[in-house]
Amino acid sequence: MERIDLEDNPAIGRIMFPGNPWPSGHAIEEFAWTGRIDENGNLWFDLHLRSAKYVAGGAPESAVAAEDWSSPEVWQNYGSCTLSSTYWGEDDGTGFLAATPGNPFHLKTLTPQRLTADPLPLIELDQLEYLAFNIYLLGHDSVADQEVVFTRRPDGRHDIAWRGRIALTYVDENDFRHRFEARIAAALEYIRYPASLSLEEAHDHLQAVVDAPELFETGLVDGQPAWVPKQ
Repeated sequence: MERIDLEDNPAIGRIMFPGNPWPSGHAIEEFAWTGRIDENGNLWFDLHLRSAKYVAGGAPESAVAAEDWSSPEVWQNYGSCTLSSTYWGEDDGTGFLAATPGNPFHLKTLTPQRLTADPLPLIELDQLEYLAFNIYLLGHDSVADQEVVFTRRPDGRHDIAWRGRIALTYVDENDFRHRFEARIAAALEYIRYPASLSLEEAHDHLQAVVDAPELFETGLVDGQPAWVPKQ
């Protein structure tokens, strides 16, 4: 992955779409890293990203281009990018499977940890309806073959290197021939768990999927029980 300079917005990061009219990428205006424990005790990570307006990246590299991906006019028509497993309500994706009981995610380790989702090739085109993430880029497109690497920083946050491949399905292209690369600095905001669990059961689930359950305390997120970082 190319190095992406975070100096423009060190609190969040940047996202690049190699080959588009802005080779230095786009600032990220919104980012959330959250977790949830499902009924089987597995830990999933959801990511939500919204870029700045494409035109905020300055003058495009080229004024005229033949195809949508390299055309400044086409990009400007769609405003900005949203890449998320949580944003679209009932059409939410699954996010990344981060840990299973007895195989925890290590929040305190300095060793990079890699997660993946939706490897290519897809077996059937129907899988486009059930991908881990949704994306609005040049319309409602599709994203697959994703990889995210979390590396702990000295300040307790994590450097997040996230990449994947994009198909412009809004214009009926099913070939994942385009790419995105993002770099973000962020902290895990919370881990939701099923409301059916007792506090003791919820703690047992938490310590089975993270190496440092002592970093969290119980709380509520949008009225749902969650483990939130201790203040």
